[in-house]
Amino acid sequence: MRYLTIAEILEVAEGHVGRYHLLDENRLHYVVEAVSGAFGDTELYPTLSQKAAVYAHHIITGHIFLDGNKRTGLHCAVLFLEFNGCTLRLDLDDSIIDLGFKIADGSITDIDAIAKHIQSWIL
Repeated sequence: MRYLTIAEILEVAEGHVGRYHLLDENRLHYVVEAVSGAFGDTELYPTLSQKAAVYAHHIITGHIFLDGNKRTGLHCAVLFLEFNGCTLRLDLDDSIIDLGFKIADGSITDIDAIAKHIQSWIL
């Protein structure tokens, strides 16, 4: 399993907004730990789409950056999937944008619901 590092997440943010402004470093560290979280021997988020959903949800709703949280969160989700061998559909723009707004406005808050959307992106 290949997880994103803090440096990679910051690089994604910089790619979207130029010079990013980190608002909450603790939440950034939390995201990195939460994705691989486990209770005993049981992973909290066992599937790739659930793990990708954690990146998207926690970066978007955690307001880790001053600007670009939706773009950064969703890009991190996609990058995580690609790092782990997933091939994604080519027609994702509208679906990604829609999911970002739904996470941001609280229409979708459940990791499994977000993961279901993300799973539909994988070929």
